[in-house]
Amino acid sequence: MIRPTVLYVASLWCIGGCSRDSGPESKPSPAEDARPAAPETAPDAAAPDSAPDAAGARTWTFDDAKPGELPSGVRAAETGGVGTPATWAVVASPEAPTPPHAFGTTASRNDKRTYNIAIVDGVEQADVDLSVLLRATGGELNQGGGPIWRVKGPDDYYIARWDPVEDNAYLYVMQGGVRSALAKVDLEIDHDRWHSLRVVMEGSHMELFIDDQPVLEADDASLPDAGAIGLWTKSDATTLFDDLSLATP
Repeated sequence: MIRPTVLYVASLWCIGGCSRDSGPESKPSPAEDARPAAPETAPDAAAPDSAPDAAGARTWTFDDAKPGELPSGVRAAETGGVGTPATWAVVASPEAPTPPHAFGTTASRNDKRTYNIAIVDGVEQADVDLSVLLRATGGELNQGGGPIWRVKGPDDYYIARWDPVEDNAYLYVMQGGVRSALAKVDLEIDHDRWHSLRVVMEGSHMELFIDDQPVLEADDASLPDAGAIGLWTKSDATTLFDDLSLATP
């Protein structure tokens, strides 16, 4: 188990097969952020009308939603928007982990100032065991993404994200529209495959797993209350998601 004692961790992981030998083109410094210092369950319902399974988990598979549209109960929003919102839509994806559909950002002209989010309405939870499968499909500035939780609105939430452009993963808190890094790990995983991101947060402690491997943990009490869940990408990233699952730790 990794227990970072500084703002970010400079460890290198290789999970699920590395797709290239060279490192990322750029490594962002935590200084760019303006802050001082459950068991998996099989999908059991389509978004948005998910129902708890025997273990109390809810899973959104997006398989009954209409391609080309937002699933009912999911709304798109932005943090730091500049008037060019990304397109979120259900897409036909026979190669998705649970076909026939996936959901994600299919087009974006945003730059690094904008974070693209999709919020699941009707969910209010503080302690979460939250997981999603994702595949990076495009983007020059950024790729990938991840889940968000304790969402109080477009400017306040926690983030767990993987970016294959930077070959790293982060835990962040977004507060008042300002993103602050809580922990970072450098890692190389196959850029072309689906990967699982799972975050478990109880109280102020959070832990991130990628492909079932523990990679990061951090403590933060900035957003202690229950909130919604959702999905997150940055700038011009196009990313597909499948099997968004929420349980209580």
